[in-house]
Amino acid sequence: MDEKQGTGKNVKKATFAGGCFWCMQPPFRALNGVIDAVSGYAGGKKENPTYEEVSGGTTGHLESVQVTYDEDRIPYDTLLDTFWKQIDPTDPAGQFADKGSQYKTAIFYHDDEQKRQAEESKKKVEASGKFAHPVATEIRPYTNFYPAEEYHQDYDKKNPGRYQQYKALSGRESFIRKLWGKPRVVRVYATPGCSGCRAVKEYLKSKNVEFTEIDIAADERARTLVMEKTGHLGSPYVQIDDTFIFGFDRKKLDQLLQGT
Repeated sequence: MDEKQGTGKNVKKATFAGGCFWCMQPPFRALNGVIDAVSGYAGGKKENPTYEEVSGGTTGHLESVQVTYDEDRIPYDTLLDTFWKQIDPTDPAGQFADKGSQYKTAIFYHDDEQKRQAEESKKKVEASGKFAHPVATEIRPYTNFYPAEEYHQDYDKKNPGRYQQYKALSGRESFIRKLWGKPRVVRVYATPGCSGCRAVKEYLKSKNVEFTEIDIAADERARTLVMEKTGHLGSPYVQIDDTFIFGFDRKKLDQLLQGT
């Protein structure tokens, strides 16, 4: 999530349904320019539905994530690209281990420009040759969104062990790695003058790996995140997707970058 909380003049919302919202919130939250990513229920008929009601499959809602973002810092097509790379768009019955109408995939457009870009991105996915079956993801007009219960928000932070287990056992994690290759989120948490930090950055550059460098000494949010994930403060820390590595460990870096 971006450290600048909506100070730009071009703050917008985007809404995506990608199956279980536990797995959809973290990738959007990690993007620079994203102000907030909230798990919830979109597109149904009942006002303020509960998780139990939506899970029954009778309210018409889809488990979704609503993203608030600064369009001056991150374009909508980057959000679309992130969305497609988290899902199996060919599954008409749900996502991975979760089946039911509430787990279907959809892009809810908030205006005509989002609709145009969403339709264009879907055509590109269909023409990519990556999928053997038709794309089932719907593009629908945005009608409503209700935030999910608090225990569903930032589930990966509150229950990291259970989250990792669920993502792996559901089949989502292996599907994404097989289809898209190396991880998308790579960050180096560094401090000025740190020799280990320089070594890590030089190694990643030698591998043509794109990464974001964050000054952990100056960024309070980054320090909080590292403490939450590792229980320790130091540098360098390398984040690859949801895994954190302390120091310059070439073998571990290669394993994670290769998805092994």
